[in-house]
Amino acid sequence: MDKDFRYYFQHPWSRLVVAYLVIFFNFLIFAEDPVSHSQTEANVIVVGNCFSFVTNKYPESGGWRCLKVLLWLLAILTGLIAGKFLFHQRLFGQLLRLKMFREDHGSWMTMFFSTILFLFIFSHIYNLFLIMAGNMSAYIITDFMGIRNENFMKVAAVGTWMGDFVTAWMVTDMMLQDKPYPDWGKSARAFWKKGNVRIILFWTVLFTLTSVVVLVITTDWISWDKLNRGFLPSDEVSRAFLASFILVFDLLIVMQDWEFPHFMGDVEVNLPGLPSAHMQFKVPYFQKILKEEYHIHITGM
Repeated sequence: MDKDFRYYFQHPWSRLVVAYLVIFFNFLIFAEDPVSHSQTEANVIVVGNCFSFVTNKYPESGGWRCLKVLLWLLAILTGLIAGKFLFHQRLFGQLLRLKMFREDHGSWMTMFFSTILFLFIFSHIYNLFLIMAGNMSAYIITDFMGIRNENFMKVAAVGTWMGDFVTAWMVTDMMLQDKPYPDWGKSARAFWKKGNVRIILFWTVLFTLTSVVVLVITTDWISWDKLNRGFLPSDEVSRAFLASFILVFDLLIVMQDWEFPHFMGDVEVNLPGLPSAHMQFKVPYFQKILKEEYHIHITGM
């Protein structure tokens, strides 16, 4: 491999630094943002509508409750079907011909976001029924979520940890397995691939750190304001830049993949935390909609 820009951009050290900096930046913005301590009601555009539609603001009448449940179940079903067949297969696969969405690649991500979209649309359809009925303004679905910002930020922080740390830990696992950079971390890679060391360490570190982080976040055991004491002061502008850095670094994690942008190569490494490079499972029902057999393997890293 030539030592050009791509060589250094996708080097294991570069990828590890970017992946773990995202974790640090996310915790920093959570600690510094005053919204994390706010007692006001949380409101998030689109996501707030979906959350409120499914979890709260249920009318007293059983008929209205059934209608609401029926609508959000229908929204989820419609979102899954539209995400799979309309957006993934038709739009991304056939119309735009994006190689990264070939066959079933990226279908779950597409279905997830399309489900959010249709929950948002159906929440407004439900609001239309409420407006037509009259005297139901208290149950109108808005972007207010019915929970405090403090609690929402804790949930968001835990979710962010799960997403970012699992990503960084998976990147670490892949870097210590693969061989595009044979001169990098020889002793560490030899130790990592010895027997079941990789599997034991992967799950032990994941569960241990996750338990500690969730405990610290949910119990307010550590007070950032007492630890910080003005060492890293922030305002709206600096937090906006910090959020921008997080977005850029998240994109860099994807762009640093050795198979970016098409993700068409099969990387011969074991799945994270597992002893094999492939997994197969069969679906006994709904074979007209779903495939009979699913094959999970690494196509890029």
